[in-house]
Amino acid sequence: MSPEPLPPHIIQKERIGNVIDAIYAFSMTLLVTTISVPPKYTQGNASAPVYSIMTNVLPDLLHYFIAFIILATFWYFEHQRFRHLTHLDRPLLLLNIASLAFVCLIPFTTDIAGDYPFDTFGAMLFELNILIIGMIAFVQWVYLRDHPALLQASMGPASIRREISWALVFPVLALAGIGLAALKISGSPAVFLVALVIMGVLFWNDPVKNRGE
Repeated sequence: MSPEPLPPHIIQKERIGNVIDAIYAFSMTLLVTTISVPPKYTQGNASAPVYSIMTNVLPDLLHYFIAFIILATFWYFEHQRFRHLTHLDRPLLLLNIASLAFVCLIPFTTDIAGDYPFDTFGAMLFELNILIIGMIAFVQWVYLRDHPALLQASMGPASIRREISWALVFPVLALAGIGLAALKISGSPAVFLVALVIMGVLFWNDPVKNRGE
């Protein structure tokens, strides 16, 4: 006998998981194209063109590494969330697709912020991009909390509360970055580097990491 088809509202997590991996990998790879190197013919007979080029692309490099770290962190937490899913329903699928739409925008907003490091509106676009992705992740966990049938039984309430609180780290930092940019403080995207410290502290003090939940 052939297996019974799944109900139309149930989506196998493997299918969307493959799409998520592909889009994150492509977006992370595309980030390198945001580093603008001038054509060699514009350098003429300069005695130290590479030094000049590297000095000029430092803002691009900084934003590249910040964006790469952010995308890698978002991908990690996507992976962790999918580990605990049994399947997806239509609302959760739509939330994932919405998140991926803004993940694809990261190379664009990174390019804007890197090319115009002293234009605070460019930095705000980048930070708004991160804020939206982070808020969608937060909404996903709230939705999963209210629909526990989508989660494996091993994911207990304490673990869900932890994930909800962790999902707020990037939105809070994005709001801080937007605030700094609004005050005309250049380099505001660097605020996201604090996420590495915050995540390290949260993981170290995680009350459920050694439990069975």
